[in-house]
Amino acid sequence: MKFSVLFHCKLSVTFIPKTMRTLITSSAESDGKLTVTARRQLKQQADRRKAATIQYEDQRADDLTEVADESVDIVISLQACERMRDNGQEWKKSVQEAARVLKPGGRLLFVEATTIDGVKYLDYIQNLYTMRVGKDGEVIAEGDGEDENDIRYPVFDEVGSDGVDLVIVPHVAGVAIKAMDAGLSPAERVAKAAQEEKDRLADLSIAAFERGNKKRRKKKKKKTDEEAVESA
Repeated sequence: MKFSVLFHCKLSVTFIPKTMRTLITSSAESDGKLTVTARRQLKQQADRRKAATIQYEDQRADDLTEVADESVDIVISLQACERMRDNGQEWKKSVQEAARVLKPGGRLLFVEATTIDGVKYLDYIQNLYTMRVGKDGEVIAEGDGEDENDIRYPVFDEVGSDGVDLVIVPHVAGVAIKAMDAGLSPAERVAKAAQEEKDRLADLSIAAFERGNKKRRKKKKKKTDEEAVESA
């Protein structure tokens, strides 16, 4: 698996299983570069634990320029958002970037302040969607008029979380799972739904056929047993 860590890179290696292959770094610093201290501590921990190979990248957490779309299994964000804000980065954009680089079914693991500049972190994740589609099936651009009848396709279809105790500022910890169909267009979604329905009907037909075969075998066996009794 590949990991992209948004902040506190020096802490992450401690908790990453040794079976993981690659840890990709990012930074909440204003210039997108890892500090010398972070690099040194990452190397020390990696050498000591013989864990994941570290891929050092000087990239901002809100602009993961070195990471391709849908190429990462897990993104870890540890108390990064407030530091991003303080350093002139956009924490909401970092969530969007995490969604972009995650593979379908990938995980965003986070420990972040419950509220950042009046916006609840958890609400933002749960209400992030890949696209908004109107009644005519056309994708509606962001910023256009809102309509409660529009269909929204969420980026994360499952989000689990809990509050973090023993901290002065309230934090929330949790995991958000990227939807398997997050990257599909409306047409691809329709095609996928049609194929799933076709597969469902095929499974029902096979099940019905097998039940019929079972009944026929049972009936045939009963008849054979009755004939054997009569012959005796």
